[in-house]
Amino acid sequence: MLDDVVRAYDAAWNEPDQAARAELLAASLAEDAELVDPMSGRFTGRDAIDERIAGFGERFPGARLTITSGIDEHNGFARYAWELTAADGSLVLDGVDIVERDDDNRLRRIVMFFGPLPPVAE
Repeated sequence: MLDDVVRAYDAAWNEPDQAARAELLAASLAEDAELVDPMSGRFTGRDAIDERIAGFGERFPGARLTITSGIDEHNGFARYAWELTAADGSLVLDGVDIVERDDDNRLRRIVMFFGPLPPVAE
């Protein structure tokens, strides 16, 4: 089920132990998965994504990533909201991920968007 895959991927962001994180990523990501981050670019493959996540823990010690919405899915694509909170519980960042799954139901591509949607241009 996609919910389980997304939750395993989310748990990987909060897992400081590299071996445990690698297990979560193996369960949730295709081998050639791609993470597209609006600030840092593209990361291709589980190992590259694992390195990106490890760096997250170093940049935001004690922070937690939490899914804050249900998962909306159609035709192999899904979206869900999340937030990043600091160790003291304050909001650091929120956003939405758009994901594409592969035939094994694992995530093939994750496209991250940070913050609220922009207002309509006039």
